Amino acid sequence: MFTPSIMGSGLVGYTFLARTRADQQAAMARTPVIAREASAFVAGLKDVQTVDQLMENRTLLKVALGAFGLGEDIDNRAFIRKVLSSDLADERSLANRLADKRYLAFARAFAFGGSGTPALAGLTPADSVADDLAAVRTVDDLMADPALLRATLQSFGLEKDIGNTYFLRQVLGSDPADPASFAARLSDPRYAELAAAFGLADKQREAAGIRGFADAFADAAEGLKTADDLFAAPDLLQRALRIFGLPDAPEDTDFLRGVLESDLDDPASPANAQEDPRYAALARVFGFAERAAAEAAGEVFTSRLESFVAKMSERDTGFTRPKDLLDDIGLSLAVFDFFDLPVGSESFAFAHRVLASDRDSPTSLANVHPDPRVKAFADAFVFPPTETRRVYPPGFAEKVVQSYLDREFEARVGETDPALRIALSLPRDLAQVIDSGGGANSRWFGVMASRPLRAVFEAVFNLPESFGTLEIDRQLGVFRARAEAMFGTSDLAELAGPDHIEDIRRRYLVQSSLAQSKAALVGSGTGGSVVSALLAGAIR
Repeated sequence: MFTPSIMGSGLVGYTFLARTRADQQAAMARTPVIAREASAFVAGLKDVQTVDQLMENRTLLKVALGAFGLGEDIDNRAFIRKVLSSDLADERSLANRLADKRYLAFARAFAFGGSGTPALAGLTPADSVADDLAAVRTVDDLMADPALLRATLQSFGLEKDIGNTYFLRQVLGSDPADPASFAARLSDPRYAELAAAFGLADKQREAAGIRGFADAFADAAEGLKTADDLFAAPDLLQRALRIFGLPDAPEDTDFLRGVLESDLDDPASPANAQEDPRYAALARVFGFAERAAAEAAGEVFTSRLESFVAKMSERDTGFTRPKDLLDDIGLSLAVFDFFDLPVGSESFAFAHRVLASDRDSPTSLANVHPDPRVKAFADAFVFPPTETRRVYPPGFAEKVVQSYLDREFEARVGETDPALRIALSLPRDLAQVIDSGGGANSRWFGVMASRPLRAVFEAVFNLPESFGTLEIDRQLGVFRARAEAMFGTSDLAELAGPDHIEDIRRRYLVQSSLAQSKAALVGSGTGGSVVSALLAGAIR
């Protein structure tokens, strides 16, 4: 059992603890029980998807509650379950109605109720990190941007690896969905989280799809006027064949040339003569025969490829679900045209069913439809899997553990000297009340509902023990009036600032020391007049 070293009480004791806390707390964190609890929380939190799963794991629940100073509620299961399940958008929910704002902070952090996501102050949300990385297409691109790389690593608490280039390339190149991948096999789960946020595997799949196709042809589409132009760009030719799901170009190109140069108005042309309609669709995309006829007649010709690439270039974002494509009417029509799909009153509904079908199911619409152009259309769009799991921001578990260690250390200090515990936690407890929101009076009510904060301000303002029996609005008036008189403001946000917080803590420690001295003198039978005089004049 770890017991902190405390040298004296009041200001002397606090000064010693402030100087030695980091070393003492680190020693506490290394004790077997604490170390085991911290490791279990970091390793196990990612699998906590529901309130029930957290409630069923006593170790994880102990750390979570302890991080918010609510460790005494660990057996108050029905109450804690209701707090965690609170919909914070509903002012009538339990967490919002409780005067003790620690419960609101607890519910807000884990966000099991309502539509929120887990969050802690100072942490970048998981989806925000992903947004920053969305425009980075390759590992090389990220490694070539030191500022973005550093910011990304910092958001995961991995800035120590900034110079470990080879290692980072291995991590970033991993597919975290593959248990055998490099990042997935590392003991620190943050590396798999980093790989997932970067999403290289998804980006590679996207590059092989319709977006990658459009990017590849963006600068070349206008220059592809003949089949020879396309054959002179073998990479583009292969992309064109693959987007339709056709075999790679053979060494003997006569057949493919015949398809590409087909007159599509002629039913007997090589493209139309094929049983597979994708060959005719491929020929229509480039329109080499149509272009030759139009230019011979002195007309301007724009291929389906050019129209499609132009429409795609107007779009800044990718496709994460079928709706993203189908809400863009102009682009949808260009895509239907590209794959030579019929356009009619049911086209959009049909396209949605195709794109939303389960590609892993052999009986899905995309897999069983007899027209291979439909399958090519479906294969061209790679949507990321719908995230049904809760995603905790990078560093969330570690920050909860750090808060747990902070409060556990303070609790053990409090077993010897309760006043020192309160002094250590004062800035955080006051900030928590302020962060809970509400007006000035609401914040003061939060102070009054917090036993440590009430103790601080009652001592600083030299209020009698009977003060708490007054009607609540009278207490509020006294607190605000005393704050104005002593500090020139009753705004708790200002009182929590650097200009006042240390003064408040000093005054509290002096008053608590004097109160302890008075109790000792009274207990020993010594008259209290001297102490009363001290209490009246010690704090000016």
